[in-house]
Amino acid sequence: MRALTRRAHTEFEMRQKLQKYIKKYLNKPDSISAQDFDQDLVDNSTKELEDAVIARLKDLKFIDDTALIESAIHSSAEHRLEGKIKLAARLRKKGISFSETSLAWKESDLSEREIAIKALLHAQKRFARLPREKLFQRKAQFLASRGFSPEIIFELARKDEIA
Repeated sequence: MRALTRRAHTEFEMRQKLQKYIKKYLNKPDSISAQDFDQDLVDNSTKELEDAVIARLKDLKFIDDTALIESAIHSSAEHRLEGKIKLAARLRKKGISFSETSLAWKESDLSEREIAIKALLHAQKRFARLPREKLFQRKAQFLASRGFSPEIIFELARKDEIA
């Protein structure tokens, strides 16, 4: 429960945590060990236990992948100023596919271009003293590192004025 109170978790992450704790429990010397049972029986019982715990956590709304995706999109757009590609990479590590992230991004009606403009405005001081030859390169690198699409990168990096 302590892990759930710190931040939202995906089903994939919770399964990983549960597997770690189940293995730890089965390998304790004072508990019944996996060696005392048929390995198939142990694997099936741990899978059933995992499924039961995940189902209960979903019932209690402790695990909700769609809510986590929506929260991550909001955070990415408002605070982190990241593009769809970087967000999808971050969520992929948590077990959420690119297609799910992309679909949720489309449903949110966010403009990746506007977020990129906001990011450039936020970093405007960084680009103020650069010579014109380097300006395109640095803007492009900055936007690429933030996970914006190539079309947006080239469009905004070529402009002299950000807004």
